[in-house]
Formats: sequence, C-alpha cells, structure tokens
Amino acid sequence: MYLGSRPKKRRSSPWRVLLLLILIGVGIYVLIQVRQQRVETPFVPTPTPTRTASSYVFEAEDLYWEGNLKEAIAMYERAIELGAEPVEPYIALARLLALEGRTVEAVQRAERAVDMAPENARAWAILGMTYDWHGEVRQAIEACQQAIELAPDYADAHAYLAEAYADDMSWVAATQSAEKALELDDQSVDVHRNYGYVMEVQGNYTRAVEAYGEALAIHPRLAYLHIAVGKNYLALGNYDAAIQSFEKAAEVDPNSAEAYYRLGRAYYDLGDPNKAQEYLTTATEVDPQFGSAFGYLAFAYWSRRNYEDAIPNLQRAIMLESWAARRQVRGFVVSVEDRQADLISPSSDVAMEGDFAPVSLEDTSTLRASLAPLATDGAWQGAQGSVVMDARTGAYTVTLEAMPATRNDQAYVGWFEGVRTLSGTPLNTGPLNLEGGSLNAQFAAPWVRGPRIDYFYTLGLAYFFLDECEKAYPLFDAALQIDPEDENALQGVRLCNQVQSD
Repeated sequence: MYLGSRPKKRRSSPWRVLLLLILIGVGIYVLIQVRQQRVETPFVPTPTPTRTASSYVFEAEDLYWEGNLKEAIAMYERAIELGAEPVEPYIALARLLALEGRTVEAVQRAERAVDMAPENARAWAILGMTYDWHGEVRQAIEACQQAIELAPDYADAHAYLAEAYADDMSWVAATQSAEKALELDDQSVDVHRNYGYVMEVQGNYTRAVEAYGEALAIHPRLAYLHIAVGKNYLALGNYDAAIQSFEKAAEVDPNSAEAYYRLGRAYYDLGDPNKAQEYLTTATEVDPQFGSAFGYLAFAYWSRRNYEDAIPNLQRAIMLESWAARRQVRGFVVSVEDRQADLISPSSDVAMEGDFAPVSLEDTSTLRASLAPLATDGAWQGAQGSVVMDARTGAYTVTLEAMPATRNDQAYVGWFEGVRTLSGTPLNTGPLNLEGGSLNAQFAAPWVRGPRIDYFYTLGLAYFFLDECEKAYPLFDAALQIDPEDENALQGVRLCNQVQSD
C-alpha cells in the first residue's frame, strides 16, 4: 500500500523524442560501418606491444649490474625462449648459472653455445669456466686453451685458465695466466676475481683481498665477491672485517643464502651459538637445499645440548650433501672383472661406456647415461644399455641388452665416474648377474663421499645421548668408512658398547 501522494504522469517532450531518434540513427550508421570493417569496434581492447628477446637481454644486463643474479638468469632464459641472438645470451646465462652454483645447467648452456658457434672464443672460455666449477678441471683447461687459440688477446679466457690451473695445483701456470689476463684487461671483473682466487689458493690472503677489492671497485654489488673477501679475512684471523664483508653481501643480495651461512659460521666460531642459529636458520629458509647450512645449524643446537633439534638438521645435511655429490657423476663404464678381485677400481678391460646428462633442464637431478660397446666385432652387435640415477635418493637402474657371455670366473661390473663410496673407492654395482646377456636391475647408493665426517659421528652421538644406540651404530660405521682412525667415531662405538654391556 502506497502511503504517499501519487505522482503526476509525465508526458514525453518532442525535443526528447527528436534526440532519441538522432542517437538511434547514429548507432545504426556505426554498426553498418563496423560490419563493413571501415571502423574498428570500440569493444576490442587496445593492443599492447609484445616484448622482444633483446628487451629481456637488456633487462638481464641491468639486473646483473644491480647484483640481482637470480632475476638476471630468468631474463636471459626468457630471451632464449623468444629466440634472442643465437650465442651471446647462452654465454652470459652459463656464467651466471655457474656463479649461482647451478653448474649442471651452466655446463649445458655453455656446451650449447659452443655447438652453435664453434669459432666463438667467448663460448669456449665460458665452457672452460663452467667445466672448472663443475669439477671437470682437465676439460676446463682444454676449453680455455681452445678459446685462447681462437682469440689470443681475450683476457677472460686467460683468467678462467688461471682458475683451472689453480684447481689443478699448477701454481706457476696459474700465476702466469692470471698476470697475463691482468695485462690484457684490468677492467674485467672476472680477471680481478680469478687473480684473487689464484692468490687465495696459494695462501696469499692479503693479496687475494686486494684483488677481490679491485673487482668490487668495478662491480660493487656482487655478493659473491664480498663473500670471497670475507673468507680471506677469516683466513687472516680478522673476524670483524670478515663479518662486515658477509653483512655487505647480505645487504646487496638479501637472497644470498651463502652470505647468511658465512655469518652464521663466523658467529659459531666466535662462540655465539644464538647469533649463529639466527643466521643459519635464515640461510636454510632462503635456500632449503643448502646442506652445509643445515649442518652448522645442527652444530649450533648441539653446542647447547639440544639433541632433538640437532638430529633432523644433521639428517638433512647428510641427505642434501649426498645429493650434491651424486650430481657430480660424469660417466658410467662396464668392465670385466675377476669375481674374486677386490673392487677398488675398474680394470682396463672396459666393455661399455656412456656419459651422464640430466633428462631435462626442468629435472636436473634425474640423470641418464646411454651405454655403447667399445668393441665393434660381431660378438658386440646389438649390445646396448642405459643407467638412470635419481641423484636425490641415490636409487638407480641399470639396463643391459645383448651382452656377450663372460667366463665363469669373471663378471661384468658397473662403475660410476665422479662419485665415490664413503671409503673413497669409485661407486660400483658389484658383480652383475645377467640372464641371457640381459639385465634390468635396481640399486641404491644412499650415502656417498660428500658429507663431512663430523655430520655422521655427531648424529651418532646425538642418538647415543638419547639412548638410541641402535640408530647410532650405522652412523659411527659410516664415519669409520671415511676415516678408520677417527677418534670421535671410535669413542662413540665404545660408549654404545658400554651401554649395551651394562
């Protein structure tokens, strides 16, 4: 029920009617023009310009000079996806990947660059750098030498060669190459960095600090250079200067887990476990795959007798550093061995071989090697095989087909190149039992040489203090495989034996 006054009925104004007729006519005209494609429909969104590959390259370069290596890597990868200049982005990307510790991907990108431009000295030089950072020192030297042959005056090639020579402990050659690089270009960050590295590994820490400082004068926002300065100050016993350098690294790159790790270690060594725990926890949060950070975080807990929190961090440290060690695998060979022989190293009678590579850039921890026979005679026709390893867990599968039979006192044995057991021998499968010349078998290598020995015996002692010696014994045994005379592990065994006998 309406309680107010009734409104008066309004009449349409003739002028209003005329205006409506005009608007309707205009609308019909526009519609006709749109349908005849003479006028663009007003409902189509305004087109926006598509970014070019070169724009991503320029942005990557700017990010590098800002010290943001992670984002620079992402921009180079985007540029490559869009078809940037064939070689240069691969070279720049490989270098940054190596600096970020992603050496498997770095090698892949560098090898791709060489494949694309085999006469490009920069490609060969960066391949040498990535090989060296991946632990392939001899290959690194050869790649750098190839770069110098193509461009004798390319300073960075001499600098990378100096670094590889230093890792090869060829001190005179390392120093000569580093000095040659400086002579050719004293405005290169890598020239000064590698000169500093050559000085560092020879124990000349004062000169190393100076060289790294000269690199920082050219590019002051590179966290890894500040970290290098800090490490050398530590070697000189100057903890205050070292901490300042690590703090500067964290300032220029808040995502540098290494910077927080170094700060944590420094405070741990200074006897401040609380501050050490603070920085080490941050390091593990920034990089959940940083095994060493978990290890020292465990030590910080251990120093305060917090065994419950020390245990999971030590377990993770062992797992992560074993993972990192398995990722260093290079190749796989199948040799013929005497069944009674101690399997210390492969014999000279190598039957099959193959190199490992990640199955994809998206999954660099699943590694695959395709095996081919060395012999070409009729007995080996059709022989083939493969090995697939999950570097995260150590599980691997060996497949062999059409293998010639061996004598009864012999057996095929598979060997990994670049991965060692806790005792230091090359990781191997043991004798392989083939049926009809074929094999498809699964194996596991959960612990390999890589984690520090004190991770094992400290974890064992933590279990001992929690009255869990059944969990401690395998850890003491692992430590004794690394060093049969380690007193901490031996004492752990004695303590557990005493408990068991009481």
